[in-house]
Amino acid sequence: MKIDAESSLAMRVLDEAEYEQHLRNVNVYGYTVISGMMSETLVDRLKAFVDGYWNSSSREGYSGRPDRDAEDRIVYNLQSKNKIFIDLLGVPTVRRICMEKLNDRFYRFIPPEAPNYILSYYNARSSGAKLDLHIDSYVPNPGEWCTAMQVVYLLDDTYEANGCTVVVPGSHRSGEYTDRRLEKVVPIIGTAGDIVVWDSRLWHGTTENVKKASRWALVATLTQWWLKQSMDITRSMPEDLYQSLSDEQKALVGFCSIPPRDERDRINTKCGYGFLKPTVAEYYR
Repeated sequence: MKIDAESSLAMRVLDEAEYEQHLRNVNVYGYTVISGMMSETLVDRLKAFVDGYWNSSSREGYSGRPDRDAEDRIVYNLQSKNKIFIDLLGVPTVRRICMEKLNDRFYRFIPPEAPNYILSYYNARSSGAKLDLHIDSYVPNPGEWCTAMQVVYLLDDTYEANGCTVVVPGSHRSGEYTDRRLEKVVPIIGTAGDIVVWDSRLWHGTTENVKKASRWALVATLTQWWLKQSMDITRSMPEDLYQSLSDEQKALVGFCSIPPRDERDRINTKCGYGFLKPTVAEYYR
């Protein structure tokens, strides 16, 4: 297994032919499964973090949690927990696919060789109840234009009996909302260490976890820069974690696309690295 020597993460590096095939899969079928990306050591480390967060969390504070999630184990806002979760979003294959699908080519303030898309939400989830078919892009459209992508890092093996994701291949180009029923679906069978990427227009859901087995996965939603984030990621970023981020990572979590307070602050929503401030607090004074 070829490992990215420039990264602190033990991650497989794809050759050009593999990358092109995965990009074709996303374009044609709406999703792709990139096998064997993470080492067993990395998977174990990430799972230990997630188990620790879940076991120490106060779930009573999860305001507005839907009833359908009652059987699920969910850890919210991984980007504020540990830098390793943000580092995962920058691994070469994920970065390159998401730049191809989500970068705004008219965003002149950030270099074209860098991402200008942003993180919308980032959770760890172990499924319980069946989840009906849905889309995560909110608005379906039949063309090539993609506004959001899901990147899922499998920390456990996933199969139909433990609540795996199911998809309707090609549905991302249907231009339609789903009818919610799990019909004519394809299960995504994966192994711990795989990464699954899909267009957020894709019709997807989960089977019921009838085995009640652990099925942890990290789920990141990445969107074009102008879409509203699902959480106030910038304002809630811990100061010490912010200090550890690169300029590219600060832009990824949204610090280059914070709306201005008014016209006296600035009139441009999208900014470059020169806009970045020394501390989180300085953005909100």
